[in-house]
Amino acid sequence: MGLQVGSNPMSMDAIAALLVERFAGELDDVRIQEPDTVVARCTPAKLKDVAARLKADADAGYETLNWIAGVDRGTSFESVYHVYSWKTNTYLELHVDLPRAKPEVDTVTGVWPAADWHERESWDMVGIVYTGHPDLRRILLKDDFVGHPLRKDYVDLAENHPHV
Repeated sequence: MGLQVGSNPMSMDAIAALLVERFAGELDDVRIQEPDTVVARCTPAKLKDVAARLKADADAGYETLNWIAGVDRGTSFESVYHVYSWKTNTYLELHVDLPRAKPEVDTVTGVWPAADWHERESWDMVGIVYTGHPDLRRILLKDDFVGHPLRKDYVDLAENHPHV
């Protein structure tokens, strides 16, 4: 018989404490967002290693990437990873702050293959570069579209649509 959903029925407090302990100095601002989500922050430099260890963790095991959100905060960007643990039946929302001048972070496609299209969408719409991505190109907009339309400083001009 395979793994049962919630086969490690830890409390949210216990999961948050476990993450704080096992990822000390790597995950910051760990907190609980009721009813079933832990929220944490990670630096871009540590993301790839932290992601691999989160997925492989014997107790929490955040094996499934549900989606990635690219967010324009005005003065900076965020890449937000929403992952799920079948073991604990909980979610982890992992925030990675990126500088506005150079919004880059390593790809996590090697950890969670589902990141492929999500990273492409985040790059297409917001302009976050996922270094090492196997095929970082537009996924929603035409290949010749100019700019990233979900950036707060984006100005929609006729020149951005060369083949309308």
